[in-house]
Amino acid sequence: MSRYSHKHETTHLLAAAERWKENCLLQNGSLFSDTRLWNLENLEELNRSFTQNPIEGGDSFVHKLSLQLADTSPQAIQLMAELNWLLLLFSSNIKPDTKRRMVKEIWELSDEPFPEQASGLDDESLGGVGSTGTGFNTHRWRELVFLIDLLRAFKSLPADQQQRQTQAPWAFADWMASVRRDGNRQLTHILNYLLFPDSFEYISISLDKEKILEAFEGLSKHRLRQLSEREVDQALLALRQRLEQEHVTKVDFYDTPWLEQWRPTPGTWLMAWNPERWHWESFQDDRLKIASGENVTIPWRTASTQLREGDTFYLVRVGQEPRGLIARGNIASAPYEDTHYDTNRAANGDTIRRVDIILTDLRDPKVDAYISMADLQGGTTDGQIWSPQGSGIEIKSLSAKLVGKLWEKLPKVKVSAARPNTPKQQAIQIARPVNIIFYGPPGTGKTYHLHTHLMPRYESQANRAPTGEWLEEELASTSWWEAIALALADLGGIATVNELLIHRFFKAKARVQGRANNPHLRQTCWGALQQHTVLESETVQTAAEKRISPLIFDKQNGGRWILTGEWDEAGEGLREKLAQLQEGPASDDARIKRHLTVTFHQSYSYEDFVEGIRPQTTEGGGISYEVRDGLFKTFCQRASQDPDQRYALFIDEINRGNISRIFGELITLIEPDKRAWWDQESHLVEGIELVLPYSGERFGVPKNLDIYATMNTADRSIALMDAALRRRFHFQELMPEPMRIPGSQGDGYIPDGEGELLNLRALLQAINLRLRYLLHRDQTFGHAYFTEVKDLDALRRVMVYDIIPMLAEYFYDDWRQIRRVLADEGANSEQQLITATILDPTQLFPGSDDLMLERPDYQVKAPNEITADAIKKIYESLEGEA
Repeated sequence: MSRYSHKHETTHLLAAAERWKENCLLQNGSLFSDTRLWNLENLEELNRSFTQNPIEGGDSFVHKLSLQLADTSPQAIQLMAELNWLLLLFSSNIKPDTKRRMVKEIWELSDEPFPEQASGLDDESLGGVGSTGTGFNTHRWRELVFLIDLLRAFKSLPADQQQRQTQAPWAFADWMASVRRDGNRQLTHILNYLLFPDSFEYISISLDKEKILEAFEGLSKHRLRQLSEREVDQALLALRQRLEQEHVTKVDFYDTPWLEQWRPTPGTWLMAWNPERWHWESFQDDRLKIASGENVTIPWRTASTQLREGDTFYLVRVGQEPRGLIARGNIASAPYEDTHYDTNRAANGDTIRRVDIILTDLRDPKVDAYISMADLQGGTTDGQIWSPQGSGIEIKSLSAKLVGKLWEKLPKVKVSAARPNTPKQQAIQIARPVNIIFYGPPGTGKTYHLHTHLMPRYESQANRAPTGEWLEEELASTSWWEAIALALADLGGIATVNELLIHRFFKAKARVQGRANNPHLRQTCWGALQQHTVLESETVQTAAEKRISPLIFDKQNGGRWILTGEWDEAGEGLREKLAQLQEGPASDDARIKRHLTVTFHQSYSYEDFVEGIRPQTTEGGGISYEVRDGLFKTFCQRASQDPDQRYALFIDEINRGNISRIFGELITLIEPDKRAWWDQESHLVEGIELVLPYSGERFGVPKNLDIYATMNTADRSIALMDAALRRRFHFQELMPEPMRIPGSQGDGYIPDGEGELLNLRALLQAINLRLRYLLHRDQTFGHAYFTEVKDLDALRRVMVYDIIPMLAEYFYDDWRQIRRVLADEGANSEQQLITATILDPTQLFPGSDDLMLERPDYQVKAPNEITADAIKKIYESLEGEA
């Protein structure tokens, strides 16, 4: 029978489900108290406070639930706790302690003690029977919405019909299938099993049911798609009865030998590595990379052609001690023929069979725990060979289980916190970069989140930072000639190029530019000096048309440079800057900011962002052209010189710019797995570089640079985003959260000026519900519009100057729809925010013979003309309809 599970004892669980059916589903009682909880009244209250009041975002389920149930009765809150007990009862991959804690936390939101000794809270009842997978947890709120809707429908049935439904499995399944739901819900399978365990399998995943019928009954995928859920379950019941009769044993489709017939176990293979035959040069780098959370894919020789993508492999070290299993991973490709590693044989056309493997765990047996040859030979009972002559040997079933258990007991590889030995290891230890776009309707706190939660992560107090880092921050926005002028002034106004090159200002500027060890720094210094040399210089031969204002340098005969010419006038601001640099951080509040903020717009270009050619006016009135670095390139160069710190680029309104035009070829470079790092000689050791079109320089985006962006979905839906950008960013949605509106006292209310209160949270929720119906969830309003509203006057101004203009944009000046959102239609004129009068063409154009129709004329009231009742009716009308 279906009650049987090879892993779980179901007696207590099914007994608890039976008590729930009798006490709650049919009698409106309670699982944990003597109160009547499972009634239509409480379900309707949860429908209003939970189903119709969604809160989206990254907070925990219980935290969001506490906000949604803030104004809900204790009985409805306790019902919500018991609903979650039912929702979690079936799942075996959620621990009993977790289930109890969840139910308790929700119950205690009612301000009443939780009856911890109540029936149905013991480990035996809460142990679960079937796996619900990660998707069930992710979409738990959807399952809960469906459960509430289902129970509302059930409780609306006459009592005798309720009784009949719970006695007929197939009738109940048909009825449940008729209740409207959002997508495929696992709860339909779960409830069928809990109510009718002799008719339904403990399988909550539709795909598993279909695979079983496909494997055992030979049904095609096309045929299975034509079957209803009831027909699939009936076919499974018939299959079970047949198998149990044929084999005279209980059947569990998740147990041997049935499981292997519909869910074939991936193969397990033994690959071999002999250090005496092949020196694995990148072994330590690969080990470090894998321990840091990345995977490594490499080609490996194989003797077998039977390996399949997705199979598991273990790597055995042979040939020299220590010998044993040192790595595990997955097969990443089918076997293929490749060029022979022996160049002479390759020249003769010989090939070698390889397969790509993904290493997910790699251990140095001289440092890390591993499975020794003694461990393998001591536990092997099926004659498995652990010292093969080649790679690609299948590991037998019992041995595969053995090594799987042994491997799980191994402690994780520990990475030394010591300074990395090589640039490659330094690159590996730099955390994987973050690319995130925060998106949502206007006013949901996207930019606020960047400023308050993210930017401080990339800042530090200037007086606690090394002097060099503070100097880099101060010199980041200066040009080369300004940095050189500051250095020269700091040296007393006279110095050689060699003295300038080793000056702390010049070196800090070079680090900011990512050129600390660039061999062309001397040329950069000479170029800046010569371009800004006075025209009357007798020692500098640079043509006059190539000199650029301000002209402040000259060179003496001894090769020493001085400040002269326009320095007195042009250097006024630089002298103030010099005093600041010489003094150091002057305030405890001064901060080093390792982040850059840009705002995209239609005219923002690649030349602004990366690099471009800019015209320069020479002293003689001519035009010269030079390549100028853009903000992003300069910032990347700064980050690349500071491997111990993380940097961040913040892009506001990313969807307003032309992404392809702004990023150009760099759209590839920002991918996390393409991020670059270099050694001290600027040689690439990780990631990729591209040649920039204007400067011809090689450029990569450093690994320690995170990129965050905001996107207003009212301007452009996420579905319309550039596909290349979507693939390279994670998208995190920020939606309106009415409970974040404090009001005047922290509860979301403000005084209405007449001795009563006005509910800002209900106001926002009512407006947004109507917008979701008339337009789209992306075209709603965020809570930020109302967070600063403390009184009626402020609210009036927000409505007139913020909300109504945005509604006009949303509806393209369709004022009838706008009035619908504000509940003005049908309200008396005193309670309207937007009034409508009729323009009569016979009065406007007397004597005209043209046939013209009357037209409405809409007028937005001034703030001081809007009454509190006119605003209250926006949400009170919705409450009345509910």
